[in-house]
Amino acid sequence: MKVSIFFDGQNFYRSLQRYDEALRVDYDRLAAWITHAVGGATAIFGGAYYYVGLSADAPPLVEGFLKGLELRPGYFVKREPRVRRTGRCPACGGDYEYTTEKRVDTRLVADIIQYAAIGAFDVAVLVSGDDDFVPAVEAVNALGRQVWVATWSAEELSKDLRVRCFGQIHLSEGVGSFRVERPRTFERAPTRLAPSRLAPQAALPASEIVLERALQELQRAEARLPHVSRGYFVMRWKSHQLPPVGAEREALVQQLIEAGLAEVFEVKDAEGRSVTAIRARERDGNVREPDGNVALPG
Repeated sequence: MKVSIFFDGQNFYRSLQRYDEALRVDYDRLAAWITHAVGGATAIFGGAYYYVGLSADAPPLVEGFLKGLELRPGYFVKREPRVRRTGRCPACGGDYEYTTEKRVDTRLVADIIQYAAIGAFDVAVLVSGDDDFVPAVEAVNALGRQVWVATWSAEELSKDLRVRCFGQIHLSEGVGSFRVERPRTFERAPTRLAPSRLAPQAALPASEIVLERALQELQRAEARLPHVSRGYFVMRWKSHQLPPVGAEREALVQQLIEAGLAEVFEVKDAEGRSVTAIRARERDGNVREPDGNVALPG
């Protein structure tokens, strides 16, 4: 069974904020959890499609989040323009401007029906509770494919949509599987690491060549990502130049920091949450930007 996931991006993000504004999601594990919830252990992840409206002046963090999503295996971001509208306040009579999504829902509807028609999936999971998608679900059903609906809470799911879907998934039930845990206190500190976290061999000093390779990998990650989360670099960044993920790599990152080749800093992600990140530094203490230029700290 091949399972594809279709995210109504704005609906998903707003529902996530209402459920738990501090929750950080690992989108790879989210896709794996949804796939397993629908099809069991033998189900195959067939791709995830994230639909979102963007204005021309969207904050860089938003585009950074979307680019990071696109780097994940099987994720595809479908961007549509937001358009500027004007309205009139019923209380004061004054005019105001706002932006609204255009073509996002219709793009999702067109894609889910097209992919069903060509057999791109056996089961589609619609991550939205909006009843605007009822006609699309009916069309996919008519093509002999299943549609499941996934929401954070039952209150956000249209009854009309639910009764037309094959099944329902409560995302809140999988939080333990795809939550990104915040770094512990000792992981935030740039000058110390809890000894219990290290394997005996990981405490040994790294040679200059190992440190240099680690620095190059960090700079490579900086060139590809809007920011490099410390946890992501330690646990998920793929490289044959680094030790295995986990304790050994964490020890190497710590040695980079203590040698003055990297530093820890806090940054806001696209969802406004605080992330502990790392970045490369020159041996003179200056910060090296991803484009290769050196920027003075502060």
